[in-house]
Amino acid sequence: PPPPQPPPKPEDIVADIHRRLVEAGLTIEGTREVFTRRVAEKFGSLEAFVHDVQADGPRAVTGFLASWLGFELEPAAPLADLLYPANQRLSGFKLKVDASEELHVNDAEKLREATLRMGDLAVTIQYRNPRDVFIEINEILVESGVRFLELETLTDNYAFMLVRSPVWEKLEGGDFVVVKTLETANAGECGECGSPVGTNWARCMACEAPL
Repeated sequence: PPPPQPPPKPEDIVADIHRRLVEAGLTIEGTREVFTRRVAEKFGSLEAFVHDVQADGPRAVTGFLASWLGFELEPAAPLADLLYPANQRLSGFKLKVDASEELHVNDAEKLREATLRMGDLAVTIQYRNPRDVFIEINEILVESGVRFLELETLTDNYAFMLVRSPVWEKLEGGDFVVVKTLETANAGECGECGSPVGTNWARCMACEAPL
């Protein structure tokens, strides 16, 4: 019989994870060295990251991706705090979303209102959380070829990252990165509201019910 193969080295596993991120359209090949360095810095070593991935793959990779390329937001964050990290990333594409001062429409329901603008486009929106705002921002960006993806945080907070061309067939299984969007909601329906949900989602996007 052939001799047993040695286990893969941590650096090879990390390189494979980066390759999958590239194939999914979430980063580019040229970021592999910085990806490896950031992983080692965040987890203390490549071995520690690999241990977390082997214990809970999609959650470990998604959490790291949010900290590396994304940004996390609290549910009640003011609009200015949502737009600042968004525009930091949009500036690389020479884009910027501006907004009017937000109005508190109904404090009991946490409902707010503002007008978003980009160039000649303007839309008045009502929103309760960062997801509502970024859905509208994506509508504004639809002609630009870039989009904010929501990443699962497994907390009450929200996390987003800006991408140019996500490859949905690589993301829809949620087996290595958990992206919360209708394109990846192929794991049945929410028991509370019937909306489509995805694998490894912690909460429904439509009604926030735990899954």
